[in-house]
Amino acid sequence: MDLYAVSVDPPEVSRRLKERLESNFTFLCDSEGKLLDALNIRHQDGQPGRDLAFPTAILVDSKGIVRWSYDAETYRQRARPADILGAIEQLK
Repeated sequence: MDLYAVSVDPPEVSRRLKERLESNFTFLCDSEGKLLDALNIRHQDGQPGRDLAFPTAILVDSKGIVRWSYDAETYRQRARPADILGAIEQLK
């Protein structure tokens, strides 16, 4: 299983966050917001330097099929780790 974080932040900002979190997953840069648009998760009022997307978690299987997603209603909400782990368990 692979885990990715996608951000509109420049790669250097994501690299520092990855180091600070001591994470072992891959950070991807979507500086133009193309993935945000493809997933229809761009915040309507989002602008560069402000929140561009609500936090979203998506589980995709090895065939590229979305099997679970979490879409926040506000920029302050995040998927709970227990919910993500539960969704992963159900997919096994």
